[in-house]
Amino acid sequence: MQLFTRQLMTAGPEAEAAAWATEMAAAVSASMGTEVALWAAGFGAPIGALAFTMRVEGIADLMAKAAPLAGDADYQAKLAKGADIVVGPPQDSLATPLHGDLGDPPPVGSMAVVTNAVIANGQYAEAVGWGIEVAQHVTSLTGMPVGLMMQEYGTFGELTWIGIGADAAAIDASAAATNGDAEYIKMMSAAGDLFVPGSGHRSLVTRMA
Repeated sequence: MQLFTRQLMTAGPEAEAAAWATEMAAAVSASMGTEVALWAAGFGAPIGALAFTMRVEGIADLMAKAAPLAGDADYQAKLAKGADIVVGPPQDSLATPLHGDLGDPPPVGSMAVVTNAVIANGQYAEAVGWGIEVAQHVTSLTGMPVGLMMQEYGTFGELTWIGIGADAAAIDASAAATNGDAEYIKMMSAAGDLFVPGSGHRSLVTRMA
């Protein structure tokens, strides 16, 4: 199982962009026969940044699921409408879990902390091992499931941690627990030269539909 993500930037009134994206997620879900989730960026990304995600078994599965869209009049109409809302070309990514089970998509209203970092040359095995240990520790400490994935395309060696919380209160509680945990802080210090300097990035997103 892999996680497919399509990221895009929208402009104009947020309510209008959100309504269009919600309709698009529903149309694609119906045409593909699989659940497509819509996420909106809250922190760590520009206002208006959105992402569609879905679980796939690989590129062949993704292509087979997407094939009906070419002849779907409703989808094509919504795609055309989006030309006045979406700024620039969308960007697709495909990630493979290294730790944790993708499972079913979390319910609407869930929030996700998404952390990315690029492995430094010669540190592949060590960085992945460290990343799994961090995911396990944070899950144990906070009760919030944290998975680790490898991005298959784009920047080589990019790892992505995703922690899912039921709501904002769960995210706050997780942040308080990790920031006050000596073992977590020690693990952060131990990262040393495992990652490319300046490549770390964290964002918070909320499932809208």
